[in-house]
Amino acid sequence: MDTTKLFDHTPFVTLREEVMALFDQGAPHEEIDAKLFAFLRHIEAQFSAEEQAMHTAGFKPYDAHKAEHDRVVKKLSYRIEQWQKNREIPLMLGYIETELADWFVKHVNTRDFITARFLSAHTSEPVQRSN
Repeated sequence: MDTTKLFDHTPFVTLREEVMALFDQGAPHEEIDAKLFAFLRHIEAQFSAEEQAMHTAGFKPYDAHKAEHDRVVKKLSYRIEQWQKNREIPLMLGYIETELADWFVKHVNTRDFITARFLSAHTSEPVQRSN
């Protein structure tokens, strides 16, 4: 596995900004839905890659890190489902702008930082961290 980009979170930031821009532009709900699902799929793929690398390297806090990933995917999935039912822009946008953004910064600077250091020391491939 190429771990050089494992912790490059630029796509997360880009997709999040694209979702917020669609809300700000008053884009059709279907377009927002498609971007939200692309965002969710990206997050799931990112988490899966991180989890595979942690598992392969024998990272002891794997279960706690994975549990946090699972919680975020479940919460974002729920928020998207609620958005599709109620179309409440302030609730969905508020979640993306604050709660998810705050979680992301904390997660990258704590769990991902520690994980990247461990993987760098325990794999033959370099691990780069961004954001």
